[in-house]
Amino acid sequence: MIRVMLVDDHALVRMGFRMLLTTANGGETVDVVAEAGSGEEACRECARIKPDVIVMDLSMPGMGGLEAVR
Repeated sequence: MIRVMLVDDHALVRMGFRMLLTTANGGETVDVVAEAGSGEEACRECARIKPDVIVMDLSMPGMGGLEAVR
């Protein structure tokens, strides 16, 4: 199982990614274990949840995705 965290400041985008990842995954089990609406929230949650993969929006208000990844 691949554990994924979605990070985007738009809830609708996160919902779309969740639907795509959980239905069209090519046979591999994908579990969306967390969502965050900002880079700051992503940094806090990532340390706690420890996902395998993070799908990150690069341009968000406040701490953007590039800064959060650093």
